[in-house]
Amino acid sequence: MSKHISFTLKSAFKWTIFLSFLIIIAYVLVGCSQDEVTPENTTLIQPQAPMQFSTEPVYIYISNKPYTSILPDQAIKIGLLVEAGLDLNPIYGAELAMAEINREGGILKSTIIPPDDQGEAIITGVLDTPIALVIRDTKDDPAITEKQTMDLIIKDKVVAIIGPGYSRNAISASKVAQNYGVPMVATTATSPDVTSAGDYVFLGAFTDTFQGKVMASFARESLKARTAALLIQKGDPYTEGLSKQFEDDFTALGGNIVAREFYFAGDTDFKAQLTAIAKQAPDVVFMPGFTPEVPLAIKQARTIPQKNAAGITATFLGGDGWEETELVPLGGDALEGSYFSILFSPDVADGKVKDFVDNYQSMFGMDPDSGSAMGYDALKLVVTAIRRAGSVDKKAIRDQIAATSGYKGATYIQNYDENRYPIKSAVIMVIKNGKFVLHQQVQP
Repeated sequence: MSKHISFTLKSAFKWTIFLSFLIIIAYVLVGCSQDEVTPENTTLIQPQAPMQFSTEPVYIYISNKPYTSILPDQAIKIGLLVEAGLDLNPIYGAELAMAEINREGGILKSTIIPPDDQGEAIITGVLDTPIALVIRDTKDDPAITEKQTMDLIIKDKVVAIIGPGYSRNAISASKVAQNYGVPMVATTATSPDVTSAGDYVFLGAFTDTFQGKVMASFARESLKARTAALLIQKGDPYTEGLSKQFEDDFTALGGNIVAREFYFAGDTDFKAQLTAIAKQAPDVVFMPGFTPEVPLAIKQARTIPQKNAAGITATFLGGDGWEETELVPLGGDALEGSYFSILFSPDVADGKVKDFVDNYQSMFGMDPDSGSAMGYDALKLVVTAIRRAGSVDKKAIRDQIAATSGYKGATYIQNYDENRYPIKSAVIMVIKNGKFVLHQQVQP
């Protein structure tokens, strides 16, 4: 299956880009068109439409020189690992970043020698080298992620990798990247264990260490919660790690954990766990899981009687895993007044952030989310490092990512610490009138 998509950004951009988006069975070389992109022939990407990904890569290439044919093998390849069946938004954020990078002239200087009409090689001059994304789907499976990461490195010969977004897959990818000495910046993965593979692995998102502290402090100081229950997805590193961090920080602040209950991915009946929680009547319930389990559990919670109430009255709290479009449709009114932390909100829009939001809306016709922001930032971090290094030497790229300071993009990164965690802020959202509403931003 292939999609040919072209688009025009607002006049503030003052540039025209041509996009070819191919899903390929074998490796395909992608070129550029000389046709002018106009509103009449413009088709916006429809991010909501399902996309079928094979185990082979997808080349996305955006030209900064519409009149020159440049093949992906002559571009600098950067790999992108995604959970295509769960979240395509990191792709869209990375596409925007790539469009901006190639509009600026790409990365490094290179002499391009394409064939002329007679098939003769001719020198066209010195052009800036563009970048090309090579996208592989993890299928949300750590074993497949490991193979896809190896294929990006061995078959596709990428100089760096961004993604994946889920911690369980990022942990798998990180071991391969470290083994081959290829710099990797995960997108929305937040588990501190991701970077434990070694010094070539970085997070683009804040860690669960920080996120857990943010939500524990919010529960104790803002909500004045004295007691909390935990509802944890068994066997998921993200959910288990974030719950442990919340517990540690909540108790350190004088709170008391009164119940710890577990469920498995795919469960639909939470009556036993919720009945145990109802007996303790906690002030808050921390459930940092995913859709559909989270909204189904909270909906059921409001029907489980507790002392002096027809249902559990606790305020539900979550993490960035709650940021899914089906959360509210599945949970309905039961979710009203619940809070969760995320990496990014378009409503925190000043300076570079506002530029990102405006440009994303112009390209895709919708607001960006955390996945979009992290796809954008991860690619920009890698490219900024390559530009500073002045080469595609992988150690030099790694060193320059580690040296990041004062990065401003979709989010702000103060710097990386010794564990290659970014020092950055978090955002707390509240569900109000069926919508995700910005409640507050929390600085590190």
